[in-house]
Amino acid sequence: MSELKTLYRHAFHYLSGRVCLMLLGFLSFPVLTRVFSVSDYGTMGLVLKVILLLTVLGKFGLQNSVQRFYAEDGASADANKRRRYYSTLFIGAASIGALASLLFVTVLVLAPQAAMSPELRHLFSIAAILILIRSIQPSLIGFLRAEGKTKTYNLIEISVRAATILLVCVLLLAWRRTLSVFFGSTIAVELLGVLALLAYLYRRHLLDLDAVDWSYFRTAAVFAAPLIGYELASVILDSGDRLLVQHYLGSQQLGYYSAAYNVSTYVEESLMVPINLALFPIYMKIWVEKGKEETQAFLSRSLNNFLALAIAIICVVLLTSRDVIIVLASKKFQEAHRLLPVLVIGLLIYAVHIFLNAALLIHRKTTMMTALVVYACGVNIVLNVILLPRIGIQGAAIATLVSYLFLVLLMGKVSFRLLPLSINYTAFAANLIAAAVTYAVVSQLSLQKALLSVIVRGFVALLLYLALISLINPVVRAELLKRFGSAKKKPKPAEPELIAH
Repeated sequence: MSELKTLYRHAFHYLSGRVCLMLLGFLSFPVLTRVFSVSDYGTMGLVLKVILLLTVLGKFGLQNSVQRFYAEDGASADANKRRRYYSTLFIGAASIGALASLLFVTVLVLAPQAAMSPELRHLFSIAAILILIRSIQPSLIGFLRAEGKTKTYNLIEISVRAATILLVCVLLLAWRRTLSVFFGSTIAVELLGVLALLAYLYRRHLLDLDAVDWSYFRTAAVFAAPLIGYELASVILDSGDRLLVQHYLGSQQLGYYSAAYNVSTYVEESLMVPINLALFPIYMKIWVEKGKEETQAFLSRSLNNFLALAIAIICVVLLTSRDVIIVLASKKFQEAHRLLPVLVIGLLIYAVHIFLNAALLIHRKTTMMTALVVYACGVNIVLNVILLPRIGIQGAAIATLVSYLFLVLLMGKVSFRLLPLSINYTAFAANLIAAAVTYAVVSQLSLQKALLSVIVRGFVALLLYLALISLINPVVRAELLKRFGSAKKKPKPAEPELIAH
């Protein structure tokens, strides 16, 4: 239970940071959707997704090596060993990131004019700098995560995001409303964030060019290399449909899809990212110190709690999707609301993989992880090719849901052979019943104002869902009884005897 408490504490720290980032995103999202046309918003999303895809190659999976080798080297009492760990992983990440950025620029220069529009080529040229910055940043901030410095981690992430949003919004509203301004502002702030992280590590005497050990880097790279395929396939699974939507339906429909997907991502990340950031270091520690059974118990409890939260969020989204899109993206994006429930369900199903791939990471089955995601990519691409021409943009959302479900089922089958987790199906069914009753009741509430509807419906739905699972979920009910209902009453102090005179 102490590890579970540590998970909750660290997850709460990360969640606090994620909530701040989401609030900042909620501030910028309405500005961007109102400043740019639906078509420009779709183009912006396309450029960011392509850059994300190439950043995976630039990172080379080294952010995973930062976590994997910290306990052995980064936390060593030997100062030379610590400097080797930090210096080698940073310089290695910077070298590969620079190479990836340079190769992308070379491709842009050599690509024929007919391959892309001049505007898109220009935007890619500017955004290529982000490949280098975002190849370095995960390893640098990953050092803080490995050290358990959750508050510093949050401070840097929030500061960079807030400064980026502030600069982007000020320049877009006060100067020029172009995508070049958006990408230029983003590059400037993120570069300052990387420099701040470097200064922080340098002051701690952890970075030294003389401490770089390329044989050590090869060891880290060998561990990370299979995860490149995993991450690359994951990005294609997450973002590859943008290119297909653009091809079949055009930038207008891509704009609707990007808006709905961005909102869905906010929802998913609010739940998955804090848990994922806190989970990996904890279950690795339990595995090393306490063994298989304790690791299974910890992951099983965590997974069941996650499923209860995910069902609650899906219920709220089903009740508020139309109003959420209007509030965040304006009425011109209203058509995107039909996509939101399907995408949120798909992304939350995908979030389950953080518990399932624990066994594969522990047993270093990284090649298997990559293969499973590649299979899901294939399903996603095939479904998009089949559905987009026939049913339009809804086909992309359905393809996302089905491919993520396929991935989780496949990963669960493989993972459970190595480290089977226990799912309480009775509790899961109770959660589904509670959500169904909640939806039936709260859907009767009708409010004219979109913002008021989101707040009231969402708040009432959460309260009702919590009340219902407290009554019908046997695990929750038993825990509540244990805490509040079965506590032994303190014995009353003996009354003083009356002394007769």
